[in-house]
Amino acid sequence: MPTEGSETSDVLQFRIEPLDASRHRREAFDCGVESLTTFLRERARKEVASKTCACFVAVPAAEPGCVAGYYTLSAATIALEQVPPELARRLPRYPLLPATLLGRLACDLRFKGVGLGRLLVVDALARAFLASGEVGSVAVVTDPKEATVSFYEKFGFRRLRADRMLLMMATIRDLLTGAAKGD
Repeated sequence: MPTEGSETSDVLQFRIEPLDASRHRREAFDCGVESLTTFLRERARKEVASKTCACFVAVPAAEPGCVAGYYTLSAATIALEQVPPELARRLPRYPLLPATLLGRLACDLRFKGVGLGRLLVVDALARAFLASGEVGSVAVVTDPKEATVSFYEKFGFRRLRADRMLLMMATIRDLLTGAAKGD
């Protein structure tokens, strides 16, 4: 599972690990989006404890208590009728299909522009793909803000509807094996 590495050397200095409220200083985090900042500071610990989501944080190797960025994963479903026909024909005919929700993704303003967002997405996709071998999931879905749609499209996410995007596990497998080969 990729937890380090990218095209930029700055990203090599980060580890991605599960949120640990006793070690990670959430109060210093500020991504510039109030709802995402507030989530990490005030709600993430409780939601992780209640198993509503899993939260992973990127921490600089030199400052392991600092949260440079984070993302959340949780279970979701997608309606088969919303899946593009060319993808749906390969899936079972269940009305609802299991998926993994990439619910929140944010980078602290101090770490913008170093490739951390890309690192977080790749790590999230790798974790979701590995978990799909234990608990079924046909895709990763996300509900991006309009300003971030093009960011997700770079990974191959496609729109399911106006407020939801999808990336099939088969595509994630190809992305990860291509990344492992250096493609």
